[in-house]
Amino acid sequence: MYPTDKNSIEKLDQLIDKNILNGSYSIDDICLELGMSRSQLFRLVKEETDLSTSRYIRRRRLLKGKELIETTDHKIAEISYEIGLDSPQTFTKYFTEEFGVSPSEYRKNRGKEPLEEPSYEELEVVQVPKIQVVEEVPFVANKQGKYKYVALALLVIVLAAAGVWIIKGSGAFSESENSIAVLPFKSNGNPEAVLLAEGVTDQIHGSLTTLRHLKVISKNSSELFRESKKTVPQIASELHVAYVLGGTTTHNGARVRITMELVKASEDRVVWTRQYEGKASEIIGLINKIAQDITKRFQLKPSQSLAAKSNQMPTDNPEAYNEYLQGKQLLATRTKEKLLASITKFDKAIALDSNFSDAYACKASAYFSLGNLSHIDLDSSFRMTEREVLKSIRLDADNAQAYGLLAAVYRDEYRWEQANSTFQIALRCNPNNAQVNYWYSLMLRSLGLLEEALKYSSRAVALDPLSPVILSGHIRNCSYAHKQEMTKEGIDNGKLLFNDSFLFYWSTGYHYLEIKDYPAALRDLTKAQQLNPSVKGLEAAVVYTKARLGQVPAAKTYLATLPETPDNYTFIAMVYAGLNDKQNCLRYLEKMASLGKIPTDMKVSPFFHFLHGEARFNALLQQFGLVNFKLSI
Repeated sequence: MYPTDKNSIEKLDQLIDKNILNGSYSIDDICLELGMSRSQLFRLVKEETDLSTSRYIRRRRLLKGKELIETTDHKIAEISYEIGLDSPQTFTKYFTEEFGVSPSEYRKNRGKEPLEEPSYEELEVVQVPKIQVVEEVPFVANKQGKYKYVALALLVIVLAAAGVWIIKGSGAFSESENSIAVLPFKSNGNPEAVLLAEGVTDQIHGSLTTLRHLKVISKNSSELFRESKKTVPQIASELHVAYVLGGTTTHNGARVRITMELVKASEDRVVWTRQYEGKASEIIGLINKIAQDITKRFQLKPSQSLAAKSNQMPTDNPEAYNEYLQGKQLLATRTKEKLLASITKFDKAIALDSNFSDAYACKASAYFSLGNLSHIDLDSSFRMTEREVLKSIRLDADNAQAYGLLAAVYRDEYRWEQANSTFQIALRCNPNNAQVNYWYSLMLRSLGLLEEALKYSSRAVALDPLSPVILSGHIRNCSYAHKQEMTKEGIDNGKLLFNDSFLFYWSTGYHYLEIKDYPAALRDLTKAQQLNPSVKGLEAAVVYTKARLGQVPAAKTYLATLPETPDNYTFIAMVYAGLNDKQNCLRYLEKMASLGKIPTDMKVSPFFHFLHGEARFNALLQQFGLVNFKLSI
């Protein structure tokens, strides 16, 4: 425990003063420099000043502002920035709340009676128990006296419970209230602790996603804040969540320590914290036992079929788990060499535990990525992916990742019925899987079921709001469904978040093709091509657009220089479409079809709108099951 004395407060004051110009200097930065957790800092400040940490920091800034008003002729706007506030309006608001008079009025009245210091209402202090017992911390939800309870758990899968809160009384709650982001856990730097942090984050996230009434932000979006200096409220605002869970891991020889904090973003307040220590050799057994005890306390539970998964590690073998975590790190890089290396790691994990379902699923994911990134033959990729996911499902009939991959293979092979039922199984197993929601939306778009596609891509964007891939696909769904306001909203968000992403400009270019704004389409598609010149589909789209704008020589030059190989049939058909040449466009689509393939989204793509109603085009749609498909739920 840290001493709560004047020296500690003086050190805190020095840190605040040193960084007073830095408006982004946060409580997390202070904790890092002082070597204490947010809750420890909260108690230190509370005991010495009777203020919350954020209120104390604000007050320190305002006192500096007051001093500058007294000793300088700086303008109020200048002073607001000199003390790290974002605007003069913010400075005026806080100054008036603190001293009962605006900065301008105070300057006018200087030399008169000193300002009376206001009193502060006492904030709720969340106590940290010294023993490893799960506590429920009540806090007032509204004036009618309803209460929320934060169900708390500890360590890895048990930690997942920290994100679950239960509203008593009405028994109802909105998704925005029940939403959480699990930030990457930090470590003390040694390799064992780094790997432990990855495992803790992974297991917490995986367990939380089994809870049906909780929105859990994708790890992809949360990962972007690994080294962020942003405050918790800023992070929560960008991810659209009410709560943020984070923590640290320490691995010293034979012992491990994990510290967690759950923060209510709207108040920037720690509502729960826990520190747990144990033997590294017993970590999996301890986790499972504690998880079973904690799960009993929940009123918000997973479905009966998923109850076991919510409190169970994926393996009982620590060595296998270690190999698995290393494999997942390699898998995330998506380069050929590291994808192959990840397969080796997953094989080692499987050799140590032949019942390790998640290792088989991740191995399948590596094979799927190798094919989609053109590192290996696509058909071989599908066969190896299918082989590994079936092994995974035999070991765990509720493995959402495995079902999602299997459904994606079925989709890419135009096996719509199998893909549809398998996607639905995957989402029953884990409704919070952003990737599966997105993949399902792509299949529904290909089938022309655009309203349904929007439903799932909207869900994917909510779960993974910082993914350029998902937002770009969602924009295309909105555009093809002729949802003008939704399309505009998606494009506006993309301009703020992804203005350096070729995927974003690719999707906006296709939107402009959809509405036949060819100059805008050419602008955005050219931008996308500049950002990623290696994408052949972008080059074909640019040439198509030039053809629509009357630049016929450019289209003919492209066709004359492009080798007539099966890999290029789609691009040749696209450019003939730009030239409004139905016969040649259909000829190359039929060449593709004879090989068992068609362009993605052929039924709804703006490139082929001009073929709608043509008998040969309808025959192609019929051949690939794209006519009158009935969606079974």
